[in-house]
Amino acid sequence: MKAPRKPSGRRALPFYWWRRFATHKQLPYKANLLDKIRNNDFEYSPFFDQAKWELEWMKDEQNIFISEYQGRDPMEDRLYIDIEARARKRYNKLFADAMKDEYDRMDRLTMGLVKSFKMNKDDIKDIINEFEGTTEDLYFHVAKLKGYNIKSLEILNNYKRI
Repeated sequence: MKAPRKPSGRRALPFYWWRRFATHKQLPYKANLLDKIRNNDFEYSPFFDQAKWELEWMKDEQNIFISEYQGRDPMEDRLYIDIEARARKRYNKLFADAMKDEYDRMDRLTMGLVKSFKMNKDDIKDIINEFEGTTEDLYFHVAKLKGYNIKSLEILNNYKRI
């Protein structure tokens, strides 16, 4: 996936200055697990992509610096090194956020499945590790394993929303 255009002019948050994009709005903790799954609350963390984009933007900025440089060796200039230091710092912060966010999402999904289907946490983790498919497919797969009728489950979930 190609990196989007680097955002500019966004007011930096004092505690999250390294984030350039708005975060995903998750549903409240009381919401139904299937609704959370359909809201993409448990999908791949966007911070991984953003960290990768930071490195791409760094390369672009460095190439512009080299093309406009008027001294002898642009790679030894302090400004060139500062470009990399800034980008690497932001990359490290985003990657740490991504790892924390990914762990949190997997833990909330596991605990949600445990509570919804009254299964052992280790069994759910084994199912998640072996399963190939979307998160919604995983939800219905676990429901089938527990002997739930899928149509009844969907009707109950729709009934709770009304």
